Amino acid sequence: MNEPAVPQRGSAEDERERIANERDRVADERDDIADQREATSDARDLLLDEKEKRLAALELRLDDRARSLRESVPDVVRRQQEAIDRSREVLQRAELRLERAEASLQRSRASIQRDDAEIQREVATSSQGEGVGAEATPGEPDASKGGSAKSKRR
Repeated sequence: MNEPAVPQRGSAEDERERIANERDRVADERDDIADQREATSDARDLLLDEKEKRLAALELRLDDRARSLRESVPDVVRRQQEAIDRSREVLQRAELRLERAEASLQRSRASIQRDDAEIQREVATSSQGEGVGAEATPGEPDASKGGSAKSKRR
């Protein structure tokens, strides 16, 4: 009677090991994706910083122009003021795009945090599932099968 139980125990252990290896592989893939997202986020941060610097420089130039226009001939002042107004509109649209990009970045970061939390939960669940399987005694093959069934569902 003990002889059939030994191969069943061995196959159950092999199955648990296979499932654990698959979980590790999936966790590694998720880590790689999270790393890629972080690199993308960092690159986007650098780009946004550069755009913000350029916008600040443009704003300073516009302020300098406005200051110099106050001293110009009235007709020239009017035309330059119109050009400045157009430039300010362009600047405002660019600032809106920057704000939208920053909001998108925040959403991406929140998504990364959610993914990281999910990974942590799965790792914790996996660790708990392996702990339950290790606590089963050799004479209780049903308890180890129950642990594997839970792991398969998750």
